[in-house]
Amino acid sequence: MLKGPIPLKVIKTQRLLIRPVRSTDASLMHEAMKESFEDLKRWMPWAQSLASLRDTEMYLMHGEKLWNSPAHDGVEQPLQIMDPTNRIYIGATGIKPANLAIPSFEIGYWVNQPYGGKGLITEAMNVLTRYLFHVLKAKRVEINCEEDNAKSAQVAIRLNYDLEGKLRNHRFDASGKKVTDSMIYSCIDMQKLPPMPYHWE
Repeated sequence: MLKGPIPLKVIKTQRLLIRPVRSTDASLMHEAMKESFEDLKRWMPWAQSLASLRDTEMYLMHGEKLWNSPAHDGVEQPLQIMDPTNRIYIGATGIKPANLAIPSFEIGYWVNQPYGGKGLITEAMNVLTRYLFHVLKAKRVEINCEEDNAKSAQVAIRLNYDLEGKLRNHRFDASGKKVTDSMIYSCIDMQKLPPMPYHWE
């Protein structure tokens, strides 16, 4: 069982760099949230109003503290998805331990809209899943999305995650006004993931 902080500096693919958040990401992240606001508002409860630059800075500073602290069940460790130069903001993800005793994890994601539709999030989730199995010895990785969020579900489907089922009346939609269903996808066998080159530090 993992006792201390999650050991991650950077994950690299041919098109992406995935790393823990930094407070210096604030301007890039804030601009990406502005560009993607309408889509984020539809699916993300935290995006019902646009965060200020200062709010973004505070979130990132808290994220830095999390990466220097022991991992805990239910507490997401936030990650940035960048281009290989580390200058273009592609999107965000995170590692959320579900049960460190197993260990099992949940991952989520959002994309900066100018970079959507290029397979970048699928690539990022492929390599992040591999990292969880290789380094953290995961026995299960889960993707959980609202039933109507077809784009999010397609990421799991393209990665050959298994659809375990639909949890009816399981969540509120992003606005908090409508009860809706959750689709639960999981991976317990890394060999089912599409092959790809990668490395991490």
